[in-house]
Amino acid sequence: MRSPSARPRVLRAVALSLLLVVSAAAFGAAAVGSAAAADARVTLTDTAVTPATPTVGAPITAETTLRLSGGSDTSMTVEEVRVVDPNEDDAVLGTATDLGRLSPGETLDVPVTFTVNESGSQDLRLVAVGTDSDGDRIEATRPLTVGVEPGAPQVEVETDSVVAGAESTVQTTVSNPTTAPLRSVEVTVAGGESRRTIPTLAAGASETVNLTAVVPDAGDGTVDVRTTYTTPNGVERESVTSAPVTVESLKTDVGIRAQQAQNDDTQQATGDLTGLLGGGGGTDALQSQSGSEGESSRDRVDVTVTNFGNTPVDEVVLTAEDSEGTRLGSVGRFALADTLAPGRETTVTVDLSRVQSTDGVRFVASYEAPEGRNETALRYDYRAQRGEARLTGLDVSVAEGGRVTVDGNLANVGDGEVTSAVVAVQPAEGVQPAYPRRDYFVGTVDASSFAPFELTAQADVENATQVPIQVTYAVDGEQVTRNATVPLPPAESGAGGGPVSPRMALAVLLGLAAAAGATVYVTRYR
Repeated sequence: MRSPSARPRVLRAVALSLLLVVSAAAFGAAAVGSAAAADARVTLTDTAVTPATPTVGAPITAETTLRLSGGSDTSMTVEEVRVVDPNEDDAVLGTATDLGRLSPGETLDVPVTFTVNESGSQDLRLVAVGTDSDGDRIEATRPLTVGVEPGAPQVEVETDSVVAGAESTVQTTVSNPTTAPLRSVEVTVAGGESRRTIPTLAAGASETVNLTAVVPDAGDGTVDVRTTYTTPNGVERESVTSAPVTVESLKTDVGIRAQQAQNDDTQQATGDLTGLLGGGGGTDALQSQSGSEGESSRDRVDVTVTNFGNTPVDEVVLTAEDSEGTRLGSVGRFALADTLAPGRETTVTVDLSRVQSTDGVRFVASYEAPEGRNETALRYDYRAQRGEARLTGLDVSVAEGGRVTVDGNLANVGDGEVTSAVVAVQPAEGVQPAYPRRDYFVGTVDASSFAPFELTAQADVENATQVPIQVTYAVDGEQVTRNATVPLPPAESGAGGGPVSPRMALAVLLGLAAAAGATVYVTRYR
């Protein structure tokens, strides 16, 4: 039998034993819990980024290694690895999915492709998500810093003057800001057909191309330039650059001026706007200016066509017309300019020596404008130099038997020569041309000159009172005919005397009878 004093010692021993058991149980439970938390230990290591120089908008690949620690006592199903932007509320930039399972100690290389829309240093994050064998979520993260360069070409747009409804020049400079070449760079004006292609644009290089744009309405607007290109990764991309412009209203104004040629050595010249609005332009068989030294400077005319408008005109052609609007083929047609820019002029020297017009010449400049084919005209006060033949210094004599001789001069009273001149007696009542000089070939008579001639005819002096004479000649290839009459002198004035007509004899007899009567009267009454 135990003593009462031993009972407390027994109770203390039992309590101590229970405490040890509870502590052991608690320690065992803690050990089990710690082992469960370490079932799947996952890390992301060895991340590599390609390409070495990422660009904005171009695909970027981050290849990372996913490792499941060998100390893990569970496998892992890898559901996805993604790249997120923590600065944009973990916006997902790219994801790789359906990656398989990892056993403890295994690794898995996972490439994730994504794009970045801003240049500069980008602080991103890689996130790997999966589940263990019990279906519990497992997640691992790793920071990812990527330096991104501007991927699209840099485009600068310049316009000198934009006119509504007309083609305007758009100067575009394309630069490659990356460290790798861009290929198949095509620059196009949005809404137009004008385009230029740059096969390869080297890293850091730039190239300027000229395009044309047509803006329909005047006022403030924009010109949009679209650039398509292939990145170093072989991806086709596109960018649009807008340039603000002020569009002027269309003004087509082409002027002509004409003046006597100042310099025969200058055939055609184009220069800055220097002249006032004046004379005209043209072309028939398209020809260059030509002329001989003998041509009168009066016949050589400098015709200047000037573009006073605000848009270029194309295919400028000069022609000449007479007062009735008929084209003068003797002048021809002149192609003055393929394109005549605003504020520019072009001059051609025109030869009018073969123009026969006496009512002036009308110069016409035709050209292609934005609104279609158009023309401007100018009347130039030009009078052709023409010869004019006239009979002068006539001396008519009648010989015995009615033989008539006409001596005289064929005078040119005009300011141009006459050619192929012929003077001839024309048959008429009581008069016939007679051998040996029925007609007389004078030939060419210069301006203000004359040539002598002699004609012979047979006349019935009792009935004929004049001799018809015809003059024919050519002026600038045009045949001219003039008719004139020469009065016959009284028979008594004929050289060498001639047959006395009954009328003449009767007059002589009457005269003699009167004289005799007067003599008898004076003698009788003296």
